[in-house]
Amino acid sequence: MIDIKKQKYSPEYKDKKFKSKLAFEKWLKKLTTYKISFIDEGQGCLEWFIDKGGEVLHSDLQSSIWNGMIVDLYNLKVGKEIGVIDVENQQTKFYGFKVKQIETEKTYVAN
Repeated sequence: MIDIKKQKYSPEYKDKKFKSKLAFEKWLKKLTTYKISFIDEGQGCLEWFIDKGGEVLHSDLQSSIWNGMIVDLYNLKVGKEIGVIDVENQQTKFYGFKVKQIETEKTYVAN
């Protein structure tokens, strides 16, 4: 895992636009390092696609809220709440989303 002190704090891709769904899917597949699945507890999203620096590239739902957030990769563990770094304070906040599964780039397959 990555030391939170060495992790990036600024989103690079939050406002990225695509010409087509296919262009988006290729980009997502190329940059995704972690695919996180959450336990469904009514939170409104069940999957996040995250790059190697912890940036949420895409959320299956509510992407306008979650895209660009920076995940605390140092504390990312199955069964635990996912932590998101508060950029201003460089501290981790928890939103109650429990991680069900973590797939890495070696096991990740786009739908």
